[in-house]
Amino acid sequence: MNTSMKTVDEALASSSPSTVLAAAWDALDLGARVADAVAWDGAGDELLALTAAQACSTARSLLPLPEHGRPIPLEASEIPAGPGGLTSYADLLDRTHRALADLAGQDAQLGEAAEHAATAARALAAVREQ
Repeated sequence: MNTSMKTVDEALASSSPSTVLAAAWDALDLGARVADAVAWDGAGDELLALTAAQACSTARSLLPLPEHGRPIPLEASEIPAGPGGLTSYADLLDRTHRALADLAGQDAQLGEAAEHAATAARALAAVREQ
């Protein structure tokens, strides 16, 4: 996990809802870009990768826009090869799911975003399982 991912991971555990929502936005954006990249690398299940990307995008569309920030840098060459290469990204999406679920309470839109994040985490984790 790189420094930017660690920062997002820590922000997901914040007691500030706005901080958690901004971190969730960043994690979902990263998840979608990772899934898009691995969909075309020929090393896994393209349909699962596209499912993960779509779930991330759908979840992100249900969140408020962050007030500031930049996307987490990602080069396709930074994504480790092999079955375990996507684990840190899938784990980040799983933590995003839990953080959004904790915030959801009576907010159906956040609950729906949390479910999409969970779908994305499961799909991304399974992309390279053979």
